[in-house]
Amino acid sequence: MTERVYEALKRDILTARRRPESLLLEHELATEYGVSKTPVREALRLLVHEEWVLILPRKGYMVQPLRFEDVREIFAMRQLIEPYLVVEAAKRATPEELDHLESLVDAQEAATDSDAALDAAAAFHLGIAELAGNRRAARTLKGLVEESRRMYRLAPQLDRRLHEQAEFADHRALVEAMRSQDTAQAHAVMERHSQESLRQKLEGLTSF
Repeated sequence: MTERVYEALKRDILTARRRPESLLLEHELATEYGVSKTPVREALRLLVHEEWVLILPRKGYMVQPLRFEDVREIFAMRQLIEPYLVVEAAKRATPEELDHLESLVDAQEAATDSDAALDAAAAFHLGIAELAGNRRAARTLKGLVEESRRMYRLAPQLDRRLHEQAEFADHRALVEAMRSQDTAQAHAVMERHSQESLRQKLEGLTSF
């Protein structure tokens, strides 16, 4: 029961159904999900631990705000982690695994809606992390990617990034660098890609 409530709440936060700074009250959530307060309380405790929710003493809980500084921190972390991960992936990936990554780029380019494009882009970046073989770094990146996904839901004007030729070209260049095991090129492309993502996010969120 706790897992069901946790998954539903987290999904609502990631899809911006529950927006930043929204108040979460145990009794209201229990009624909404048709459960007692205990699984709601446990689910909220997990979300507090993952920093999706904040505790408001004597009031309840609040969905974690999203501010410009948060965006900078998220992408600063991605800039630290992802160039390292793509270098490690280039050393380890098989041709079949790289074919799968390329199919994700094809899926993103062919997507007719933002949800499908976002799913493919997220799977591409997380796929590189898995190929790198560093579970802790991959787990950290997964959280950062989830936070990035929330930005798109909160600011639809960011969607254009998902459908730009420059985005597809960078992803294909990463696959090509990994195929040739050119670690320097893979590192350089990922670093530039992350920097451009941050620039566009900040630009797109000026009216957020």
